[in-house]
Amino acid sequence: MQRKILVVLGGIALFCSCSRDPAAKEAQFLARGRKYLDQKDYARAALEFRSANQANPRDAEPWYQLGIAYLGAKQPDNAYIAFLKATQLNPNHAQAQTKAAEMMVQSQQPEVLQEAVKRLNQVMSGSGESASQAEVLDALAIADMKLKKPEEAVELLRKALSKFPSDLKSAGALAAIQFEQHNFADAEETLKKAAAQAPQSAQAALALANLYLLEHKALEAEPELRRAIQLDSSNAAALLSLGALQLQSGREAEAEETYRKAAAIPGANLSHIHAAFLFQQGRKAEAVEELEKLAKAAKADHAARLRLVGAYVATGRTDDALHYLADLLQSNPKDTDALLLRGRVYLTLSRPADAEKDLQAVLRIQPNSADAHYGLSRAEGMRGSEKDRQRELNEVLRLNPESIQARIELARSQIGGGKAQAALELLEAAPKNQKSSAAFVAARNWALLALNRAEEAGAAADNALKAGRVPELALQRGIVKLLKKDFAGARTEAQELLRANPADAGALSLAIQACLADKQNALAEEILKESEAKNSGSAQMQLIAGEWLRRLGKTAEARKAFETARTLNPRSADADLALAALDMQQGKIDAARSALTAVLAANPKNEGANLILAELEYSQKNFAAAVVHFDAVVEQDPDNVAALNAAAYLSASQDINTALKYAQHAAELAPGNPAIEDTLGWVYYRKGDYHKAVEFLAPSVAKQPSAVRQFHLAMAYFKTGDRDLGQQYLSKALAQDPNLFKTEEGWLP
Repeated sequence: MQRKILVVLGGIALFCSCSRDPAAKEAQFLARGRKYLDQKDYARAALEFRSANQANPRDAEPWYQLGIAYLGAKQPDNAYIAFLKATQLNPNHAQAQTKAAEMMVQSQQPEVLQEAVKRLNQVMSGSGESASQAEVLDALAIADMKLKKPEEAVELLRKALSKFPSDLKSAGALAAIQFEQHNFADAEETLKKAAAQAPQSAQAALALANLYLLEHKALEAEPELRRAIQLDSSNAAALLSLGALQLQSGREAEAEETYRKAAAIPGANLSHIHAAFLFQQGRKAEAVEELEKLAKAAKADHAARLRLVGAYVATGRTDDALHYLADLLQSNPKDTDALLLRGRVYLTLSRPADAEKDLQAVLRIQPNSADAHYGLSRAEGMRGSEKDRQRELNEVLRLNPESIQARIELARSQIGGGKAQAALELLEAAPKNQKSSAAFVAARNWALLALNRAEEAGAAADNALKAGRVPELALQRGIVKLLKKDFAGARTEAQELLRANPADAGALSLAIQACLADKQNALAEEILKESEAKNSGSAQMQLIAGEWLRRLGKTAEARKAFETARTLNPRSADADLALAALDMQQGKIDAARSALTAVLAANPKNEGANLILAELEYSQKNFAAAVVHFDAVVEQDPDNVAALNAAAYLSASQDINTALKYAQHAAELAPGNPAIEDTLGWVYYRKGDYHKAVEFLAPSVAKQPSAVRQFHLAMAYFKTGDRDLGQQYLSKALAQDPNLFKTEEGWLP
């Protein structure tokens, strides 16, 4: 008995000594982590590898294995850090060096690519542990391609294939280079050899099929796709390509069966693909029915819900969408996915107040929801509050700097508010990989055009259009032609855009401007009438056509267009504002005031209504009322230059300190603007600082020597005691407008 106890105690002691041994503990954690990796349970694997790190912090292997787990969990940034840490602990860990370098070669930065090459060459030198030489050669080839060394890349890939003929990655990379160099025959031969080396590889067959598809060789592609599917019936990429090919050739029944098979692949996240096919084929009722079944089967699948709600909205079944979401929220009022979806539906229905309630509810549960803030930005845009919209877009970017959509929308809003330089700086701060997109280039071009950098904008548009015709970029090219007085070229560009899309608002405006600049008013009217006829169901196009008709003096036609726009979109205040402006032009002051007051009663933050009403009151010499509305605009948008300048000018007689603050801020936002300089001169004139007034009025007159500004300068010179200059400018002013003593009473002693 005593001997048994001693044996047991000895075993316990041995166990305890092992558990205290860091190397033994590390080995246990590593073994369990690798087991979880094999099971693709990446979260548990990462926990085990982190425990191994704690057991032996100086060993590189746990960091390398942690990087592999992060890759499996689709966390590339964390994986990269883990691989780098492994190489710091052991520079000769070839596998970690290879993985780190493979991630480095995804960069476009030359210095990062060169560092990758350095690490890969170290692995190739054989100074470290063994690593897959094919992987190293492939990564080196990619780096060489990005460093503009295609010949060296091809040589490396040929070397890899000579040593490892069945390496599909090397074959694919080599074929891609050959295809890019317009050498289809060599690319085809490379992939045929790879397929011959791996006759049971579905990926080899798929690679060859994809090459044929790129070359528009459908007849050659289809057998390879079928071979890939025969070898691997769950090859989603091959099934999707085959379905698309069948659809293009008019074999809808075959395509449907192919998409049905793709939808049935377990774990491929393609369960919706057959419903998408039905929707595309116009079989919308069947598609919705299938999406309903999918959403019901996977209640926690946000994507399935989103597709179903989207289908309801796309088929005009918004009530069904709202009922579906209401049921979800009744069972779980804190379901943020459902709240976000319902907010989006409300935005689709132009119901910003309802959308805001749901989106604010999301933020109470998830304060850092970028999606909720983006939805709120859309709601504020519908209300006409650009200040609040910009605030929400800034919040989106704070939470998610990668949101290119929010960045572009904020930049466009800033450009519309006269802050083009701020917009350009915002865009320049975007991640480098986003700057080549057509949407980014277009947004940046609008900033450049607003900054009078037309040549730069034109060159950027021309360069981007080489990759394919993008309507917005073509429009910008037309605007540059207009600025260069190439009126015929601008009109041609605009009319080509309108032929492709009669609802292109920018193209319509460009066409009209080009006609008017070329003194072809009759042609402008003809284009406008044609646009009205083709866009009878578009509120936006009716508004644009109406505005141009108003400018052309066609008030009856303009009013008809505005009223049509209001009928088409009664929830929007834009048509009411346009009609109010038309009433002002026709002297119907009471009607205009009534309409604008009604808009503000519904939405006191509507900047457009406040601006128009301020101008109306100013025209009627109701200066105190005008100031109230200009102040309302400034309160909503403290950087609105036009409102700041107007409020400053009108406030100078009652509140000189506020007037000076407004005028100085306007000057900061638009330095050298002659209208603002005139206002600053007026403010200092009212303060009794006449020499300071001259400092601003003189450059204003030098830039824009209008009669009114010359009169202002003359009065300031008189006040400084310089009667000669005062009389000189007064004579010039009165020669242009003898009524200045009446219209500019405030400047008189």
